[in-house]
Order: sequence, then C-alpha cells, then structure tokens
Amino acid sequence: MTRENRGMLRAALVTVCSFTLFATGYLSLSIAILRPPRANYPEWFMMATVFAAQSVITLLAVTGIISAGWIRWVVLAGGVAIIWAGASWARATLASDHFEGYALVLGAMLVVQGALTLGVFLRQRPVGFLTAPQR
Repeated sequence: MTRENRGMLRAALVTVCSFTLFATGYLSLSIAILRPPRANYPEWFMMATVFAAQSVITLLAVTGIISAGWIRWVVLAGGVAIIWAGASWARATLASDHFEGYALVLGAMLVVQGALTLGVFLRQRPVGFLTAPQR
C-alpha cells in the first residue's frame, strides 16, 4: 500500500470517527430532551459512552497524540467491539417490527469505523513500546 493510500485511509477514519462522535452526541441529547417512551436509557447511555470513547481514543491514536504501543491494542480491540455492536444493532433493526433509522445508520457507520480502524492499525508494526507505520 502506498503512502498516499495510507493517508487516505487515515483521513477516512478521522472523518468517520468525527461523524460517530457527532451522531452519538446528537442522539444522546435528543433522547435526554425528548424522552421517547420506548427508549432504554441505561443501555443507550452505556453504548453511547463506549462509542464516544472508542472514537476519541482512535482519533488520539491516529493523529499521534498518543503513540504508546499499548494504545494500538486498545484501539484494535475497540474496533472489533464496535464492528460487532454495529452489525448486531443494524441486524436487529432490520429484523424488528419497529424500524429505527438512526440505529441502522449509526450501526452501519460503526461497522465502517471498526473496519477502517482495523485497516489502519493492523498495518502498523510494533517497535518496542512505540508503534511505527510500515514504509
């Protein structure tokens, strides 16, 4: 993979992480204000915290603000977790009698974010306690 392609992959990951943060914040605020009767508040706010934390940690790692070797493994584990959560959420939405468009869109974006995370961070090689991109 060329350096230009790696840069495009990183830019796409930053964009998707930013979208996930915005969407999670927007949905959390709308749930808190509108108080829909069928909302599962504890589950939503727990999942929203996980999505936001994964996005922030990924942004810090991809921009190089945090470059310790352990962060790569945290981000990779989180990437796998959000792929699973997003795919499960989208599948449940499609199989449900009550269609929730936001769940389908956010679930799909989580799968994309997780896949991009794996694509970016699996291509790095560990060097001691630091990670270095492949050249």
